[in-house]
Parts: sequence; C-alpha cells; structure tokens
Amino acid sequence: SRWGLPRGEFADTGHLPHQLYVREARRMVGERVLTEHDLLAGAVPADTVALGSYHIDVREVQRVWRWVYEHPEPIGTVFTEGYLSVPVPVYGIPYASLLPKRADAANLLVPVCLSASAVAFASVRMEPQYMMLGQAAGTAAAIAVSAGAAAHDVPIDRLGDALRATGQVLTLA
Repeated sequence: SRWGLPRGEFADTGHLPHQLYVREARRMVGERVLTEHDLLAGAVPADTVALGSYHIDVREVQRVWRWVYEHPEPIGTVFTEGYLSVPVPVYGIPYASLLPKRADAANLLVPVCLSASAVAFASVRMEPQYMMLGQAAGTAAAIAVSAGAAAHDVPIDRLGDALRATGQVLTLA
C-alpha cells in the first residue's frame, strides 16, 4: 500500500492486471482427500475419473538471508524457503475427491476446489486436469439427473464407460 500500483503498467484498467492468477485457494474436504502420497505412488484408484501428471510445484514462501554451513567456511546467501518441485508418475484422480462428505451436501460436484491436500493440489491445479475434471463432473451430473439419483450414488462403472466413450483416458495401460 505504501508503493501503490505500478504507474507504467495496465494503464487502461486502473493499473490492475487484466487477469488474476490464483495459484491456490480454499479446497473442499470431501469423501476422499487426494494426497502427496497418492501422487508419488502413482495410485490409480478404481473410481479414477481423470489422470494427472504435472509435477508437484509449490512456489517459494519467502526469500531470506541466512548463513549456509555446507562449506568449510559458512557463507551468507539468499535462501528460498518453501520451494518444492518434485516429479510424479501419472496418477489417478478419484471421483470421491469431487464429492463433499455425504452428510455435508447431497448433490454437489467440485472439479476445481476438489478435496486434495495442499501439496497434491500443487499438481492437480493445472488447466488440463481442470478440463478433465470438469468433463467428469458434468458427465456425472448428467448420469445422476437421468437416473434420479444423488451425485454420490452415480455408478462408477457407468461414469467410467461414459468418460471413455468421449475419449477420456482413465488407466495407464
């Protein structure tokens, strides 16, 4: 607030960017929480509705100056705290991660703020996964409506068949 908005940038929008880039936000705690362990193991659960493959990518929290003692003589350096970049194998994103706990809501599908830990979300958050999860949520909603059922009661085999029929890849083989 002391510096203000950059005077030389985005003059046509009151110096605010044209588009916000939100890297992380609140996420649901649902029927199943996708975790870092699931990603690192390359788990593909039976209720997989999309595959992910982007590495775990957590940006730095802050940069600090500190002494580094890995050398014979300690040296002062700028250190990046909180940065994490870990490759992962292809992993499955389960349908249950799109569902809130049944006791919390009966007919809600959440493809973007899905039930995932902060570290797992650092991989899932990519647009290709969002598109696949959106397709899965829409397909599940259509099946639920046509069957007169709640989203929690969509038969996973029927959902998987419908997704595969439109080209969705749900297995590694």
